[in-house]
Amino acid sequence: MTLTRVVLVAVLASPGVAAAQASSTDVVLKTTHFAFYSDLATNVNDALIAEAGARVSKQQEPFASGPVKTCLDGLPAAERDAWTRGVDYFATSTSTNFQRVLLRLELAGMVQRSELSDAANRQFLEEVAAILEAATPAYRKCRWAEQDVLNRRWIEGVKPLLEKYERELGEQLPRLFQKTWQGLPFRVDVVQTAGFGGANSASPLEPTLHILVSSTNSGNQGRAALEVVFHEAVHFLTGNDSPLGLAIASALKESGGTPPRMDLVHAVHFFLNGEAVRRAFARAGEPEYLPYLYALKLFPDQFRDAAARIWPAYIDGTRTMPQAAGDLVRALAIQAKE
Repeated sequence: MTLTRVVLVAVLASPGVAAAQASSTDVVLKTTHFAFYSDLATNVNDALIAEAGARVSKQQEPFASGPVKTCLDGLPAAERDAWTRGVDYFATSTSTNFQRVLLRLELAGMVQRSELSDAANRQFLEEVAAILEAATPAYRKCRWAEQDVLNRRWIEGVKPLLEKYERELGEQLPRLFQKTWQGLPFRVDVVQTAGFGGANSASPLEPTLHILVSSTNSGNQGRAALEVVFHEAVHFLTGNDSPLGLAIASALKESGGTPPRMDLVHAVHFFLNGEAVRRAFARAGEPEYLPYLYALKLFPDQFRDAAARIWPAYIDGTRTMPQAAGDLVRALAIQAKE
Protein backbone atom coordinates (compact mmCIF):
# COMPACT_ATOMS: atom_id res chain seq x y z
CA MET A 1 0.00 0.00 0.00
CA THR A 2 1.48 3.34 -1.06
CA LEU A 3 0.83 7.02 -0.60
CA THR A 4 -1.31 7.08 -3.74
CA ARG A 5 -3.79 4.53 -2.39
CA VAL A 6 -6.40 7.23 -1.84
CA VAL A 7 -5.16 10.17 -3.83
CA LEU A 8 -7.54 9.98 -6.79
CA VAL A 9 -10.27 12.62 -6.63
CA ALA A 10 -11.41 13.56 -10.13
CA VAL A 11 -13.98 16.35 -10.48
CA LEU A 12 -16.05 16.16 -13.62
CA ALA A 13 -16.95 19.62 -14.83
CA SER A 14 -17.87 18.71 -18.39
CA PRO A 15 -21.15 20.10 -19.71
CA GLY A 16 -23.78 17.43 -20.01
CA VAL A 17 -22.75 15.40 -16.98
CA ALA A 18 -25.89 14.97 -14.97
CA ALA A 19 -27.19 12.97 -12.06
CA ALA A 20 -28.54 9.61 -13.12
CA GLN A 21 -30.63 6.95 -11.49
CA ALA A 22 -28.70 4.63 -9.20
CA SER A 23 -27.47 1.36 -10.65
CA SER A 24 -30.08 -1.37 -10.67
CA THR A 25 -27.90 -3.49 -8.40
CA ASP A 26 -29.49 -3.73 -4.99
CA VAL A 27 -27.70 -1.91 -2.19
CA VAL A 28 -26.08 -4.31 0.29
CA LEU A 29 -25.88 -1.86 3.20
CA LYS A 30 -27.19 1.68 3.47
CA THR A 31 -26.32 4.02 6.31
CA THR A 32 -26.51 7.77 6.81
CA HIS A 33 -23.24 8.44 4.99
CA PHE A 34 -22.69 5.39 2.79
CA ALA A 35 -24.50 3.05 0.39
CA PHE A 36 -22.45 -0.11 -0.19
CA TYR A 37 -22.77 -2.17 -3.37
CA SER A 38 -21.31 -5.38 -4.73
CA ASP A 39 -22.01 -4.69 -8.40
CA LEU A 40 -21.22 -7.20 -11.15
CA ALA A 41 -20.41 -4.70 -13.92
CA THR A 42 -18.15 -2.62 -11.67
CA ASN A 43 -16.32 -5.76 -10.57
CA VAL A 44 -15.86 -6.90 -14.18
CA ASN A 45 -14.34 -3.50 -14.95
CA ASP A 46 -12.08 -3.70 -11.90
CA ALA A 47 -10.90 -7.19 -12.84
CA LEU A 48 -10.09 -6.25 -16.44
CA ILE A 49 -8.18 -3.17 -15.28
CA ALA A 50 -6.21 -5.27 -12.79
CA GLU A 51 -5.38 -7.92 -15.40
CA ALA A 52 -4.34 -5.32 -17.95
CA GLY A 53 -2.28 -3.36 -15.42
CA ALA A 54 -0.39 -6.49 -14.40
CA ARG A 55 0.33 -7.30 -18.03
CA VAL A 56 1.60 -3.81 -18.83
CA SER A 57 3.87 -3.81 -15.76
CA LYS A 58 5.03 -7.34 -16.60
CA GLN A 59 3.74 -8.78 -13.34
CA GLN A 60 1.77 -11.95 -12.72
CA GLU A 61 -1.76 -11.47 -14.02
CA PRO A 62 -4.26 -12.30 -11.23
CA PHE A 63 -6.29 -14.68 -13.41
CA ALA A 64 -3.33 -16.27 -15.21
CA SER A 65 -3.00 -19.11 -12.72
CA GLY A 66 -5.00 -21.07 -10.17
CA PRO A 67 -8.70 -21.98 -10.21
CA VAL A 68 -9.76 -18.96 -12.27
CA LYS A 69 -7.35 -19.86 -15.07
CA THR A 70 -8.50 -23.48 -14.95
CA CYS A 71 -12.08 -22.28 -15.26
CA LEU A 72 -11.27 -19.87 -18.09
CA ASP A 73 -9.41 -22.58 -19.98
CA GLY A 74 -12.50 -24.77 -19.81
CA LEU A 75 -14.93 -22.19 -21.18
CA PRO A 76 -16.30 -22.18 -24.71
CA ALA A 77 -13.83 -20.49 -27.02
CA ALA A 78 -16.12 -17.50 -27.65
CA GLU A 79 -16.39 -16.66 -23.93
CA ARG A 80 -12.69 -17.23 -23.30
CA ASP A 81 -11.72 -15.10 -26.28
CA ALA A 82 -14.09 -12.32 -25.19
CA TRP A 83 -12.34 -12.16 -21.82
CA THR A 84 -8.93 -12.07 -23.50
CA ARG A 85 -10.06 -9.29 -25.83
CA GLY A 86 -11.23 -7.33 -22.80
CA VAL A 87 -7.82 -7.55 -21.15
CA ASP A 88 -6.15 -6.66 -24.47
CA TYR A 89 -8.40 -3.62 -24.84
CA PHE A 90 -7.56 -2.22 -21.41
CA ALA A 91 -3.86 -3.04 -21.78
CA THR A 92 -3.60 -1.02 -25.00
CA SER A 93 -6.20 1.66 -24.27
CA THR A 94 -5.28 5.28 -24.92
CA SER A 95 -8.24 6.58 -22.90
CA THR A 96 -7.77 9.60 -20.68
CA ASN A 97 -8.08 9.62 -16.91
CA PHE A 98 -11.20 11.74 -17.36
CA GLN A 99 -12.77 9.06 -19.56
CA ARG A 100 -11.90 6.30 -17.11
CA VAL A 101 -13.57 8.26 -14.34
CA LEU A 102 -16.60 8.76 -16.57
CA LEU A 103 -16.73 4.99 -17.00
CA ARG A 104 -16.78 4.23 -13.28
CA LEU A 105 -19.43 6.87 -12.74
CA GLU A 106 -21.58 5.51 -15.56
CA LEU A 107 -21.35 2.01 -14.08
CA ALA A 108 -22.41 3.48 -10.73
CA GLY A 109 -25.43 5.16 -12.34
CA MET A 110 -24.06 8.65 -11.70
CA VAL A 111 -23.47 9.66 -15.33
CA GLN A 112 -25.76 9.20 -18.33
CA ARG A 113 -23.89 8.55 -21.54
CA SER A 114 -26.59 10.09 -23.71
CA GLU A 115 -26.24 13.43 -21.93
CA LEU A 116 -22.51 13.81 -22.54
CA SER A 117 -21.74 16.60 -24.98
CA ASP A 118 -18.38 15.23 -26.14
CA ALA A 119 -18.68 12.64 -28.93
CA ALA A 120 -15.29 11.08 -28.11
CA ASN A 121 -16.37 10.43 -24.53
CA ARG A 122 -19.64 8.89 -25.68
CA GLN A 123 -17.80 6.68 -28.15
CA PHE A 124 -15.35 5.53 -25.47
CA LEU A 125 -18.19 4.56 -23.14
CA GLU A 126 -19.98 2.73 -25.97
CA GLU A 127 -16.83 0.78 -26.80
CA VAL A 128 -16.21 -0.19 -23.20
CA ALA A 129 -19.84 -1.15 -22.67
CA ALA A 130 -19.50 -3.70 -25.50
CA ILE A 131 -16.20 -4.97 -24.08
CA LEU A 132 -17.66 -5.40 -20.59
CA GLU A 133 -20.80 -7.09 -21.87
CA ALA A 134 -18.77 -9.61 -23.86
CA ALA A 135 -16.36 -10.30 -20.98
CA THR A 136 -19.06 -10.70 -18.33
CA PRO A 137 -20.02 -14.36 -19.01
CA ALA A 138 -16.45 -15.53 -18.37
CA TYR A 139 -16.14 -13.45 -15.22
CA ARG A 140 -19.53 -14.55 -13.96
CA LYS A 141 -18.67 -18.22 -14.38
CA CYS A 142 -15.08 -18.14 -13.15
CA ARG A 143 -14.85 -15.41 -10.48
CA TRP A 144 -18.02 -13.59 -9.59
CA ALA A 145 -19.53 -15.99 -7.02
CA GLU A 146 -16.38 -15.99 -4.92
CA GLN A 147 -15.78 -12.24 -5.32
CA ASP A 148 -19.35 -11.35 -4.40
CA VAL A 149 -18.97 -13.37 -1.20
CA LEU A 150 -15.73 -11.53 -0.36
CA ASN A 151 -17.31 -8.14 -1.06
CA ARG A 152 -20.36 -8.85 1.08
CA ARG A 153 -18.21 -10.27 3.87
CA TRP A 154 -16.17 -7.05 3.90
CA ILE A 155 -19.35 -4.99 4.04
CA GLU A 156 -20.59 -7.10 6.94
CA GLY A 157 -17.30 -6.39 8.69
CA VAL A 158 -17.61 -2.61 8.40
CA LYS A 159 -21.29 -2.63 9.38
CA PRO A 160 -20.80 -2.90 13.18
CA LEU A 161 -18.07 -0.25 13.06
CA LEU A 162 -20.45 2.16 11.36
CA GLU A 163 -23.26 1.27 13.74
CA LYS A 164 -21.01 2.25 16.64
CA TYR A 165 -18.98 5.16 15.27
CA GLU A 166 -20.65 6.61 12.17
CA ARG A 167 -22.77 9.21 13.92
CA GLU A 168 -19.86 10.49 16.02
CA LEU A 169 -17.43 10.72 13.10
CA GLY A 170 -20.08 11.97 10.71
CA GLU A 171 -20.70 14.94 13.00
CA GLN A 172 -17.10 15.58 14.02
CA LEU A 173 -15.38 15.50 10.63
CA PRO A 174 -17.37 18.37 9.06
CA ARG A 175 -16.49 20.45 12.12
CA LEU A 176 -12.80 19.58 11.79
CA PHE A 177 -12.72 20.32 8.06
CA GLN A 178 -15.18 23.24 8.37
CA LYS A 179 -17.35 22.10 5.49
CA THR A 180 -20.70 20.33 5.45
CA TRP A 181 -21.59 17.03 3.83
CA GLN A 182 -23.76 17.07 0.71
CA GLY A 183 -25.11 14.33 -1.50
CA LEU A 184 -25.25 11.68 1.22
CA PRO A 185 -25.17 8.74 1.26
CA PHE A 186 -22.03 8.37 -0.85
CA ARG A 187 -22.04 5.31 -3.08
CA VAL A 188 -19.31 2.78 -2.19
CA ASP A 189 -18.62 0.06 -4.76
CA VAL A 190 -16.73 -2.84 -3.21
CA VAL A 191 -14.44 -4.71 -5.62
CA GLN A 192 -11.37 -6.91 -5.55
CA THR A 193 -8.64 -4.40 -6.35
CA ALA A 194 -9.78 -0.74 -6.57
CA GLY A 195 -6.50 0.19 -8.20
CA PHE A 196 -3.05 -0.59 -6.88
CA GLY A 197 -3.72 1.43 -3.73
CA GLY A 198 -6.87 -0.28 -2.52
CA ALA A 199 -9.33 2.64 -2.42
CA ASN A 200 -10.07 5.91 -4.20
CA SER A 201 -12.85 8.39 -4.82
CA ALA A 202 -14.25 10.50 -7.64
CA SER A 203 -16.81 13.29 -7.84
CA PRO A 204 -19.38 13.87 -10.59
CA LEU A 205 -20.66 17.37 -11.30
CA GLU A 206 -23.38 17.29 -8.68
CA PRO A 207 -22.29 17.51 -5.02
CA THR A 208 -21.72 13.91 -4.05
CA LEU A 209 -18.93 11.33 -4.19
CA HIS A 210 -18.27 7.87 -5.59
CA ILE A 211 -15.96 5.57 -3.66
CA LEU A 212 -14.20 2.38 -4.74
CA VAL A 213 -12.76 0.15 -2.02
CA SER A 214 -11.00 -3.20 -2.18
CA SER A 215 -12.47 -6.04 -0.15
CA THR A 216 -9.18 -7.97 -0.26
CA ASN A 217 -6.52 -5.30 0.30
CA SER A 218 -4.74 -6.16 3.54
CA GLY A 219 -4.79 -2.54 4.69
CA ASN A 220 -8.58 -2.33 4.52
CA GLN A 221 -9.34 -5.08 7.00
CA GLY A 222 -10.59 -4.97 10.57
CA ARG A 223 -10.92 -1.59 12.24
CA ALA A 224 -8.97 0.04 9.39
CA ALA A 225 -12.10 -0.32 7.25
CA LEU A 226 -13.67 2.49 9.27
CA GLU A 227 -10.77 4.81 8.60
CA VAL A 228 -10.62 4.02 4.88
CA VAL A 229 -14.30 4.70 4.16
CA PHE A 230 -14.25 7.96 6.09
CA HIS A 231 -10.92 8.95 4.54
CA GLU A 232 -12.49 8.62 1.12
CA ALA A 233 -15.61 10.48 2.25
CA VAL A 234 -13.48 13.32 3.62
CA HIS A 235 -12.16 13.98 0.11
CA PHE A 236 -15.50 15.72 -0.33
CA LEU A 237 -14.52 18.10 2.49
CA THR A 238 -11.03 18.92 1.18
CA GLY A 239 -9.58 20.45 -1.96
CA ASN A 240 -7.99 23.68 -3.09
CA ASP A 241 -11.12 25.75 -2.40
CA SER A 242 -11.94 24.06 0.90
CA PRO A 243 -11.18 25.73 4.23
CA LEU A 244 -8.25 23.37 4.75
CA GLY A 245 -6.96 23.91 1.22
CA LEU A 246 -7.21 27.70 1.58
CA ALA A 247 -5.53 27.65 5.00
CA ILE A 248 -2.58 25.61 3.70
CA ALA A 249 -2.27 27.77 0.57
CA SER A 250 -2.32 30.97 2.64
CA ALA A 251 0.30 29.62 5.04
CA LEU A 252 2.57 28.61 2.17
CA LYS A 253 2.19 32.04 0.55
CA GLU A 254 2.94 33.87 3.78
CA SER A 255 6.02 31.75 4.43
CA GLY A 256 7.65 32.93 1.22
CA GLY A 257 9.73 29.78 1.14
CA THR A 258 9.87 26.82 -1.20
CA PRO A 259 6.73 24.68 -0.80
CA PRO A 260 7.37 21.15 0.48
CA ARG A 261 7.45 18.50 -2.22
CA MET A 262 4.25 16.84 -1.04
CA ASP A 263 0.51 17.38 -1.08
CA LEU A 264 0.17 19.07 2.30
CA VAL A 265 -3.62 19.20 2.12
CA HIS A 266 -3.84 15.47 1.60
CA ALA A 267 -1.22 14.84 4.25
CA VAL A 268 -3.17 16.85 6.85
CA HIS A 269 -6.34 15.13 5.62
CA PHE A 270 -4.69 11.82 6.51
CA PHE A 271 -3.74 13.07 9.96
CA LEU A 272 -7.05 14.66 10.94
CA ASN A 273 -9.20 11.79 9.72
CA GLY A 274 -6.94 9.13 11.22
CA GLU A 275 -6.69 10.96 14.53
CA ALA A 276 -10.48 11.35 14.69
CA VAL A 277 -10.87 7.60 14.18
CA ARG A 278 -8.14 6.84 16.72
CA ARG A 279 -9.77 9.04 19.35
CA ALA A 280 -13.19 7.51 18.68
CA PHE A 281 -11.79 4.05 19.36
CA ALA A 282 -9.97 5.30 22.47
CA ARG A 283 -13.11 6.90 23.91
CA ALA A 284 -14.90 3.60 23.48
CA GLY A 285 -12.19 1.78 25.44
CA GLU A 286 -10.91 -0.08 22.38
CA PRO A 287 -7.27 -1.20 22.08
CA GLU A 288 -4.90 1.45 20.76
CA TYR A 289 -5.36 2.09 17.05
CA LEU A 290 -2.52 3.25 14.81
CA PRO A 291 -3.83 5.35 11.89
CA TYR A 292 -2.66 4.75 8.33
CA LEU A 293 -0.39 7.79 8.35
CA TYR A 294 1.79 6.16 10.98
CA ALA A 295 1.11 2.46 10.38
CA LEU A 296 2.22 2.82 6.77
CA LYS A 297 4.72 5.63 7.36
CA LEU A 298 3.14 7.80 4.70
CA PHE A 299 4.76 11.11 3.75
CA PRO A 300 8.19 12.15 5.10
CA ASP A 301 9.15 11.53 8.73
CA GLN A 302 9.34 15.26 9.42
CA PHE A 303 5.74 15.76 8.37
CA ARG A 304 4.44 12.94 10.58
CA ASP A 305 6.41 14.27 13.55
CA ALA A 306 5.25 17.86 12.98
CA ALA A 307 1.62 16.83 12.46
CA ALA A 308 1.57 14.91 15.74
CA ARG A 309 2.90 17.98 17.58
CA ILE A 310 0.80 20.66 15.89
CA TRP A 311 -2.63 19.49 14.77
CA PRO A 312 -3.95 18.00 18.05
CA ALA A 313 -4.15 21.57 19.38
CA TYR A 314 -6.49 22.41 16.51
CA ILE A 315 -8.64 19.34 17.21
CA ASP A 316 -8.77 20.33 20.89
CA GLY A 317 -9.82 23.88 20.03
CA THR A 318 -6.74 25.72 21.30
CA ARG A 319 -5.49 26.70 17.81
CA THR A 320 -7.42 27.77 14.73
CA MET A 321 -7.04 26.03 11.38
CA PRO A 322 -5.03 28.93 9.87
CA GLN A 323 -2.80 29.00 12.98
CA ALA A 324 -2.17 25.25 12.80
CA ALA A 325 -1.47 25.49 9.06
CA GLY A 326 1.05 28.26 9.70
CA ASP A 327 2.67 26.31 12.53
CA LEU A 328 3.02 23.31 10.23
CA VAL A 329 4.53 25.23 7.33
CA ARG A 330 7.02 26.96 9.63
CA ALA A 331 7.97 23.68 11.28
CA LEU A 332 8.63 22.04 7.93
CA ALA A 333 10.61 25.04 6.73
CA ILE A 334 12.80 25.01 9.85
CA GLN A 335 13.41 21.28 9.54
CA ALA A 336 14.28 21.66 5.87
CA LYS A 337 17.09 24.09 6.84
CA GLU A 338 18.52 21.85 9.52
